[in-house]
Amino acid sequence: MGLEILKASVVNIIVVFSVFGFGCWIPRALPKTFSRLTQCTCCWVGGFGLLGLTLFVIGHLSFTRATIGIVLAIGVLAGFTIVPRSWRLQVPLTRPAFAIVGIVLAITAIAGAAEPVGDWGTDGVAYHYVGPKVWLRNGIVRPVADNAPTSYPSIVEMVFASMMAFGGQRAPGLSAAWTLAMFLAIAALLGCRLGLDVTEAWWVAALLAAMPALYEGSHSGFVDAIYATFILVAIRIGLDANETKHFLLVGFFCGLAMATKYPALVAFPFLLLCVAWPRKNDKPPTALSTVILAAAMACLVASPIYLTNFILLGSPIYPPPAGAANLLHVKYFSPPALHEFYAWSIRRGNGHGRALWHFFTLPFSLTYHTADFHGAGGIGLAPLALGPLGLLASWRDSFARRLAVIGLLLLLLWFLTLQESRYLIHFYAISVIFAVVGWKYSRSFLGGLGKILCATVVFISIAYGLVMIGRARASDLHAVFSPVFAEHRRHTQIPFMESFDFLNHDSSVTSVLFLDPSVPAYFSDREYVKPFGQWGEQVFSNLSTPAEVLSHLDQLHVSHILDVQSTISDFRVPPNLPALILVFERPGQRIYKVVSTQ
Repeated sequence: MGLEILKASVVNIIVVFSVFGFGCWIPRALPKTFSRLTQCTCCWVGGFGLLGLTLFVIGHLSFTRATIGIVLAIGVLAGFTIVPRSWRLQVPLTRPAFAIVGIVLAITAIAGAAEPVGDWGTDGVAYHYVGPKVWLRNGIVRPVADNAPTSYPSIVEMVFASMMAFGGQRAPGLSAAWTLAMFLAIAALLGCRLGLDVTEAWWVAALLAAMPALYEGSHSGFVDAIYATFILVAIRIGLDANETKHFLLVGFFCGLAMATKYPALVAFPFLLLCVAWPRKNDKPPTALSTVILAAAMACLVASPIYLTNFILLGSPIYPPPAGAANLLHVKYFSPPALHEFYAWSIRRGNGHGRALWHFFTLPFSLTYHTADFHGAGGIGLAPLALGPLGLLASWRDSFARRLAVIGLLLLLLWFLTLQESRYLIHFYAISVIFAVVGWKYSRSFLGGLGKILCATVVFISIAYGLVMIGRARASDLHAVFSPVFAEHRRHTQIPFMESFDFLNHDSSVTSVLFLDPSVPAYFSDREYVKPFGQWGEQVFSNLSTPAEVLSHLDQLHVSHILDVQSTISDFRVPPNLPALILVFERPGQRIYKVVSTQ
């Protein structure tokens, strides 16, 4: 285990260098008013996105270790032009806040070194890690036919794949520490732009680091914090943009967000307000031309994702939106399967409802009932208690007004679409920034008791968050330090683990047939055929049942079949089927060897 963790750590360092190299051009395109630390952070974030986008484009031609290594090497060489300068940056520390951030990042790094486990309800195992593993095995990037989410915007997963190629399966988990640090850095710097000093900006980072609802979307394969980072950088640049290159850079980061998650498509028009908002002493280009420039750049950056889906799957957004389903002929999804997918999405994203009073009670609901929005532990008391005060205190500032309006519009958009807590991380960051502004403002007029009360609110938010985060990662931490527990966890949290161990270590296994949609194919190190996906995908249009699949084994070219009893079905291979020999059996698991299909 130690060597595996060391290898994963070294690869993460190499990827970080490469990320800086891919973003080394960004500081020259930023407004001159940006501090060196802000320039460095934007370089870091933009380089991450550009590395993923480059790997995505090249991966559709070749996705081997050699190809990936060349791309990373180019980035590393370019990285030496900016990383040494970054080392000379001096960032004043606020010890309590720095300690909080350090604790969370340390937990994230150590727990991230644990072996991924879980079932089809664990997003990382279900698809975030599946795509990279299959692409590396096949040597080319293609959507996995039985796993529709592998067609989602995937520049983050491309970076995961580059880590897996050289650092193994633990490397993506380790990366959560420095990608979370990217988010915390840009949020703190956005707070500085709003008038906070460095000490206060550290408290923005601390409150966010200890926010369970945010943390849930930042590790174990989740890409929501990285998506929110792209959004915040676009806002940060857009609100101060005044030259053509600035507007193009806003579009670049919007495009990266669109290449990371579908929700960015509907957020994009509101993000364009950052560049379209009238400013004093505006000079050409006009608001309309700036919007066109930013929109064109964003579409150009995101186009490889959506064009690929259209060419390979029949729809740029896959599965297609309900309104377009009848106009597009998409692969692998039948109309009933699409209908069930839409019904699930509606149920999943309904939250407390969409009545007007539900919107006005969102601050209370998100604070105390985040679990109803598929959150994890809430967002803490500080945004609700101190955020409104910060908004009032800073309202005279033009930047604060624009930031607040854009944040409110993004909240409204989320409320009207999919009310899932992870999709609101960028708004959580904005609310915490205003909360720290409110905390700062309150100290100027509250008495001693009031100051203690505000500090208590912050303390409760952070203490509760750290407890929730510690509990959430306790199993991962234990697995890293205890090989005995790690093995126990494999047996209890990897479905059909004994069968996967047999298949992965038997040299006669070349390709495996999975008949049950719930089988997590991530744990297979062998090529596999999975005719039925967990979202209703049907890989073969002429084979709609397991019996039909078994009658066409000669066309599938599989050497073994994994048959299981799961939560959704019983065994699917009938007894005494000719051409099959039972070679492995455990409770609820059977493996057959295909000896003849004649």
